[in-house]
Parts: sequence; structure tokens; C-alpha cells
Amino acid sequence: MNPTGALLGLVLAALIVAIAAKRLDLPYPIALVLAGSGMAFTPEFNAIELDPELVFYILLPPILFEAAYFTSWRDFWRWRRAILLLAFGLTAATSAVVAVLCVYFIPGMNWATGFVLGAIVSPPDAAAATSITRGLRLPRRIVQILEGESLVNDAAGLTVYRFAVAAVVTGTFSLTGALLSFLWIAIGGAVIGTLIGFAYVRLFPRIRHPEVELISTFLLSYLSYALAESVHASGVLATVAAGLVLGWHGPEIFSAMTRIRGVAVWQTVIFLINAMVFLLIGLQMPGVFRALSGYPIGMLTGWSVMISAGVILVRILWIFPSAYVPRLLSSAIREREPDPTWRAVTVVAWTGLRGVVSLAAAFALPVETHSGLPFPYRALLLLLTLAVIVSTLLLQGLTLRPLVRFLRLPEDRSSEEEEVRARIHATGQVLDHLAYLQQRGSAPEQILDRVRGFYEDRLAELRSRLEEETAIETPERPGEFGSIAEQRVWWEVARIERQALLDLRKSQEIGDEAMHQIERDIDLLEARIVPR
Repeated sequence: MNPTGALLGLVLAALIVAIAAKRLDLPYPIALVLAGSGMAFTPEFNAIELDPELVFYILLPPILFEAAYFTSWRDFWRWRRAILLLAFGLTAATSAVVAVLCVYFIPGMNWATGFVLGAIVSPPDAAAATSITRGLRLPRRIVQILEGESLVNDAAGLTVYRFAVAAVVTGTFSLTGALLSFLWIAIGGAVIGTLIGFAYVRLFPRIRHPEVELISTFLLSYLSYALAESVHASGVLATVAAGLVLGWHGPEIFSAMTRIRGVAVWQTVIFLINAMVFLLIGLQMPGVFRALSGYPIGMLTGWSVMISAGVILVRILWIFPSAYVPRLLSSAIREREPDPTWRAVTVVAWTGLRGVVSLAAAFALPVETHSGLPFPYRALLLLLTLAVIVSTLLLQGLTLRPLVRFLRLPEDRSSEEEEVRARIHATGQVLDHLAYLQQRGSAPEQILDRVRGFYEDRLAELRSRLEEETAIETPERPGEFGSIAEQRVWWEVARIERQALLDLRKSQEIGDEAMHQIERDIDLLEARIVPR
């Protein structure tokens, strides 16, 4: 099959499997991995090999950028201790534990090669966990910690990966050089992404072309990643930093139509990328097994189970002490952070599914060292990486939903309450502005009465919902607009409502989750208005 036909076949297969998985209530990453494994035995697809450059430079940047764009700075900062302990501490611990297992149980494997595997399998995959937990209404604290971890842990894992691969390829390792390189990789990547993000924010008002505006957001994700990697800084952190900058300024620089179209396009593209990635994971499995045909199957199985179990157990053994021990030692932490429940900690400990970054890093391993010798255990590292990915997807992925239901986590309505309070505040600001317009005589009285009546009804409804502990529903939108004069009034009150929302966000009274929900309703209203 030619490359074009193979690509179209993969896209079609990914969509069919994703639809079937939804009908069967099966997490689509797991279904796609299983489907890819089966497709790999067909003549049309058994020769497809994953190009790591495709993953790192084409598939990964949009995934990171979209996650960063919708991340709340307020919530990230609030749970920074837990996030950084997971992203850096757990990544380092996982790399070390896997290295120990490799050195002591796999004959001939040295520390550098063991750390290579540890770095490859250390970062969990956010897309897999999100697709499985979506709809379970997990407490906000769990979601925010997992999302924050996913933004940073890829950079931590890939940094360890670089040093370990360099040690294997060159045969030397300098701790001082590694520390200096780490500082440049981390700080350089973050600074480059931040500068590119702010430059884009300044240039965006000059674009003024809907299609170009949308395409430019994708270009921003790729440009930040590629520029950072070109100077040997972290492309992951650069992309995340650029996404965070645009996520903060996006509500101010994007028009309603740009946001509505952008969200739809980005969600579709990210879903397609994730679907393709998990299908490709399955496609690689038979080829890796063929490369290791000289090893006894029992030995390969034992090593795979050992490494997979080590990866899963080290997360559990790390998370429980890190959740409670610092609280025992620091009164500041006890005052700043509410006590985590053991149920919530259990969910975080079990949500360690691996995916795209681990796969790409494994296939990006060099074929040879500087001395011209083959990279040691390369085929085995590929197999063990795939074993960890598949085992975490199947074991943790298939049991995560039942575990959440069994634990009966308390329902968290704080986000809904925050959203209702923000809507009440914005509605109050609109009513104040309508009173100002009436005092000045800026619009016909009957139009102001109609708009005021709509917002007074909304205010009464929102207050009743708040008293009922927020069974949130989307507020009704106004019907047809009677005249251009009425459109002008609606346009103005939409602007007042939006500004009130942004003020609440800047003062950290609401997070990005509530802001985006309300912003969507304002955008839909604004999109119906033709300003004159």
C-alpha cells in the first residue's frame, strides 16, 4: 500500500474504532491499541514504522499546547507543591527504580542504559487518563493536579532521557555538565516559549483574517517547540509556556467567532492526533517482538512484568507519603492546603497510564554509539516500553472507572458554584450598566426594558440555583433581536459581562474552567449580533 493509502486507512480505522469504543463504553485509547495490534498482522499495515520525528515535531506540540491553553494559572499555582513533586520528584524516582531493576535483573545491562529506560517510561500520558476519566465528575483537586503534572513531567522525563542517552552513546557522564545543561534546558525552554507567546499576543491584532488567525495558533505551538529544540532547550516547556501565555491573554485578543471556531477545530484535531497515536502504538508491537525472536518468550515476559509492576508500584509508594508526610512536617502546608482524603490520593496514585511521549522516546533511540557499536539493548528497550504502555493502559485503564465508582468520591460542585457566582456578578454589572444607559437616554426605553427584564429573570434564576447548591444549567439566551438599536444594546451588555468575567479571573476569584464555560455563552450571544 502506498503512503497516502496507508495514511487514509489509518485515519479511517481510528475513527471506526473510536466510534465502536464509544458505543461499547470502552476507553478509546485501549480499543485503538488493541485494534492496531491486530492490524499489524495484515499485509497492508505490517510494514508501518513509527518515525519519532513525526511524534515529537508534528503530533506532540498541539497536544501540549492545547492542554496548557486550558490550564488555570490560579489552580496550577495553588497545587504547585503536589504538581512539582509528581512532575520532577516522581519522574526521577521512577527513572531510578527502573534503572535498579534493569541492572540487577537483566544480565549485562548497565546503569546508563537502565536510566534510559527509566526516563522513557517515567512520564504518564494525560490524554489517556483524561479520555478514561471524562464524565466521572472527579473532584477538581484531582483533575487539576493530574493536568498540572502532565504539563511538566514530559519535560522532566525527556531531560533525564537526554543525559542517559548521551552517557550511553559517548561512554562518559559529567555531573556538573549535566546540572548546567538541565538549567539551560528547563529555563531556556520556558523563557523561549514565554517570549514567543508574548510576541504572538502583540502581533495577533494585526492579522485580522479568521482563517489565518486559527492557523496561526497551530503555528505558534510548532514554532515554540522547534525554536527551543534548535538551541537544545526543552521544546516541551517552550510549548507549554507559549500555551499558558496565550491561554491567559486569549479571552482579550480573540473575537467570539475566532474562539467558537477555534475550540471546535482544536478539539477535532487533538482527538484525531490522539487516536492516531494510540493506533500506532498497537501497530509497533509485532515488529518489536520479531526483532527479539532470539530471546526466550518466558524471559521477555518476566522482564516486561517486572518493569511494568515497578513503574506502577513506585507511583503508589511515592504518592501516599508525599501527600501526607509534608503536612506532618509543615504547619504552613496544613494551613494552605485542605487535608487530602485517602480516596482522592488513591485515584491519583492509580492514574499513571503511559502513552505517546514514552513511545516516541523509545523509537528515537540512536541505532549506534559514537564508537560505531550498536546501541545496547535497543530492541529490548522498545519491547519493555511497549509492555509498560500496554500494561498500564489495560490494567489501570480498564480498572480506573470501576475504582472511581467503588471509592464513591464525594461530589465536588465547587466549580459549578464558582460559575454561578461569577454569572451573578456579571449579571449585576450588566444591570448597573443598563441603569446608566437609561439615565443618559442612550437607547430607546422599550429596548432597555426588554434587555433589563431578561437579565433580571436570569439573576433571579441564578440566585435560586445557588440556594439549591447549583444544579447548573446553561442560562437561556435572548430570542430574536427587534432592531439594530436593540443589537447595539445587546452588544454593549455582552462587552460589560465579558469584562466583569475577566476582572473576576484576574482577581483569582474564579478559575479558567468557570471562565471558559461562561465565556462560551457570551460568545454564542455575541456571534448572533451584527454590530453597527
